[in-house]
Amino acid sequence: MTTQSKTAKPWLNDDITAASIDQFLADPCEFFGNSLTNLMSLARKPRERLQLASLKRRFSQFRGSLPMLDKLADSQNINAIEQLEDVTPLLFGHSVYKSYPPSLLDKHRYDQLTVWLNKLTTIDLSHVDVSACRSIDDWMLTLKRETPLFVCHTSGTSGTMSFLPWDSAECDKFIGGYPITQFQHFGQDGPIETRPVNIDCIYPYFRSGGISHAVLNDFVIKHIAGSEERFHAAYPGRLSADMMLLASRYRAAAAKGQLDRLQISPELAARRAEFEIQQRDMPRRAAEFFDTMRTTLAGRRVFIQCANPMLTKLAEDGLKQGLKKIFAPDSLIVTGGGGKGTVLPGNWREMVKEFFGCDNINNNYGMTEGGGFNRSCEHGNYHILPGTIPFILDPDTFKPLPRTGRATGCYAFYDLLPDTHWGGFITGDYLTMEFDAPCACGRNAPYIVGEVKRLSEVRNVEGEEKLSCAAAPGAYADALDYLNEGTA
Repeated sequence: MTTQSKTAKPWLNDDITAASIDQFLADPCEFFGNSLTNLMSLARKPRERLQLASLKRRFSQFRGSLPMLDKLADSQNINAIEQLEDVTPLLFGHSVYKSYPPSLLDKHRYDQLTVWLNKLTTIDLSHVDVSACRSIDDWMLTLKRETPLFVCHTSGTSGTMSFLPWDSAECDKFIGGYPITQFQHFGQDGPIETRPVNIDCIYPYFRSGGISHAVLNDFVIKHIAGSEERFHAAYPGRLSADMMLLASRYRAAAAKGQLDRLQISPELAARRAEFEIQQRDMPRRAAEFFDTMRTTLAGRRVFIQCANPMLTKLAEDGLKQGLKKIFAPDSLIVTGGGGKGTVLPGNWREMVKEFFGCDNINNNYGMTEGGGFNRSCEHGNYHILPGTIPFILDPDTFKPLPRTGRATGCYAFYDLLPDTHWGGFITGDYLTMEFDAPCACGRNAPYIVGEVKRLSEVRNVEGEEKLSCAAAPGAYADALDYLNEGTA
């Protein structure tokens, strides 16, 4: 990692050049002098000027090379981006990344699933032979082996998985920014961490898998651990996408009293009991794993990634046993995900700090679909990184609300990081965004105020598939139809 001279401040230039856009899109952290303080201090006008120039570049780059975007833009006669809001009719909704016929998974038609995915990425997949694939895992690993693609999938809680076509360079750029976006402190950056950081990494889950945080483990090892030996996962194997989907379908069918209608392959049915035992056993395994880490890595500086509920439970149980300050104070814990259906105690952060001994606990807001990991400040507000352009959509019409003052509605964004797929997405989250009033922490960026909820919880939307789109009527449906041409 290199540093820029103290006089070089390209982000403040009124004249945004093609070279400065190249630099920002290639490495936002280096563009901002490898400084979290610089990254989060840019005033609104120069920030939005840089974002608009970069958005124009992305639109020009993908127009004509990304079939799904072309179909959506053609249907609405959109051929240019003149202001940030112009991109909102082109943001993809939840249904895009899981719009394939579910039967493709059940019938192992991974050739047709590849045809579908090929319309969502600029990476050519047409030459990849997936005819021998008999599972989702086989398909994903084949694409990873034969192309730069690192396909990520969502948890499948709705009964259908979304598949997102991230590539290795995009994953590398995302985690490569961690020494700045996660390790540094706003207002007091201090020495710049080298890459790799070369510290032990603790991950209470599977070493590999298709779910996004498992996909990123390879890059955590590259940029933070520095070696496989310093990366400690609770499970050394791969988290099966097939088993995750099967479990979610069982839960959905049981909730509806339709287990007798559920059709699954004999191969998956035979593995169901094994997977369910594994899932039930995870809290105990996680506790045993952390007990081992506590013994072998005591007093060391470590990096921990763990969801809030598990992190808090481990701290609660450990403190009851009288265990405190396990690791070095300059260790880092990266967490997020809210309560995942559980209510976290109000003092969860204090408990985690006391048990683990870490002064640095970063609570982040992010998702598989992109938008970065946006850290909360000491006032509990999630500040949006400059590589993400945030929008709030009216929850009834899905049209953009003015990007001024405070706006409450459905959260959407354009993520400028991806080079090979479209970064525009409409989430299922309902939240309040502050665009103008400064936060007391000093960061100069839009931020999320208060609790993030699911739109389905507050607007009686029955499932994510009901989420609409900001596109013109009919355009989105036509685009989805096009996306599924060639599949059955």
